[in-house]
Amino acid sequence: MKHFDEQAWSQYIHEQLPPSELSEMEQHLYGCDDCLALYMICMEQMTATLPYMDIEEHKYVDDVLARTMGTKRSRYRSTMLHYGIAAAATLILVATGFFHGLSQELGPRSALQPAPPTELKIDQPISDKLLNRTLSWLDTLQNK
Repeated sequence: MKHFDEQAWSQYIHEQLPPSELSEMEQHLYGCDDCLALYMICMEQMTATLPYMDIEEHKYVDDVLARTMGTKRSRYRSTMLHYGIAAAATLILVATGFFHGLSQELGPRSALQPAPPTELKIDQPISDKLLNRTLSWLDTLQNK
């Protein structure tokens, strides 16, 4: 494995090497702890020559995050929009009498309740009754 010296890392930092050698050195950094330590030392020594950021670091980071994370929420993903659509659909169904018609097709409410526990006879389960009534209601809609 070929190791690089301080001068090579200095040229790497200032991008004074051909692109193929830059990528080779970058790949070398991933596998060599000694060269990584030397690279970090070179970076610390060159802080005076590297460009300085005139703005506050926290503000800069916040600006970058705001641009990359897409802080604008889509109006279609808004919770209030979903509640509004659900409320509108409910009002339309109530206004057209859908729920009233459904309750008429299913029969009285007592037909859907289980028998009192004192009765020992085992009838058709309520879920089967409900399923049969729903299927018959669907058949009447299909025949119309």
